[in-house]
Amino acid sequence: MSNTGGMRYLIAIAFALGGCATPMLPSGDVDVPLPTGIAPATDLRGAYRAALCARPAMTSDACTRMLHRFAGETPADAPPTAIAARYRLLFVPGFLASCFTSIHTFADVVAAARNAGFAVDELSAGGRDAIAVNARRLAEQMARLPPDGRRLIVIAHSKGAADVMEMIVQRPDLAARIHAVVGVAGAFGGSPLADSLAPFYRATFGAFPFAACAAGEGDPMADLEPARRRAWWAAHGQAIRVPMYSLVTVPAPDRLSAMLLLPQALLAAHSRYNDGMLLAADQLAPNGRLLGVVNADHVSAAIPYPPGLPWVLWFTTAPFPRADVVLAAIDVVAAQSATVATTHVVRRPP
Repeated sequence: MSNTGGMRYLIAIAFALGGCATPMLPSGDVDVPLPTGIAPATDLRGAYRAALCARPAMTSDACTRMLHRFAGETPADAPPTAIAARYRLLFVPGFLASCFTSIHTFADVVAAARNAGFAVDELSAGGRDAIAVNARRLAEQMARLPPDGRRLIVIAHSKGAADVMEMIVQRPDLAARIHAVVGVAGAFGGSPLADSLAPFYRATFGAFPFAACAAGEGDPMADLEPARRRAWWAAHGQAIRVPMYSLVTVPAPDRLSAMLLLPQALLAAHSRYNDGMLLAADQLAPNGRLLGVVNADHVSAAIPYPPGLPWVLWFTTAPFPRADVVLAAIDVVAAQSATVATTHVVRRPP
């Protein structure tokens, strides 16, 4: 069998497996409960939906397609648009992202945020480095940021969310400067794939001599094992004071990239609600705040479609409004912090 024929055969098998594992997603008036394991400390789905649907480029139909409506979502008013001059947005990529020169995590979101007036920095993280190593690297970059009074909001994809959490624990001085962390398909709880696919990673991506990223220090796959992440949260969770927000990703079948068909089928043995790399429940930090469950797979949630081979074979071409999705989250975060500040105002007696 030729290489092309073999690839098509594997894709056909993946489609068959993926079809068997297709999530029962909410539609119409069906009252589908939130995926098992998601119990947010604060449920902000109503406010986030209102914020996203209020974005100028979002039609009502597009907004409905982008957000799954699970049971328990309470309608809310749209928050005011965040005042861009008050915030500096820090974007953190995920696992392996720096190893591929054609991949630019959050590139379209960064451009839109700058156009909207936000100060923006793209922090670098080693694509194959362990969590503790990237935490130190992120801390070094954060320490160099200008003390201009802007509130820092970190937007992290995939393993980048775990890197940021470790940095917060390692450097409480820097954590005090962070206003909020927004995980976009954030690997707060790791992934069962880190257990099952570790030998495959070490023999392929872990060993391949990428020109764009170093071999890496430590074992990032071991760091993402669910048992290790649970132990980490048990040891450090109570010490984290930075508010953590999550955009959870669960794609409809027509929004799943070909590269994720097999891993999604593997994850379906644990839960039918997954994005091809992470279970829905593992994308929410303990005591975290749920913004919404977004109709996107793990890669397209943060990475603009990279044209050209081999990406055209592996990425979904379904358009996804990343900039609106992320900037709506910033509006909710800004409104939440304003509410907390108002609630905690100490009024002096007359």
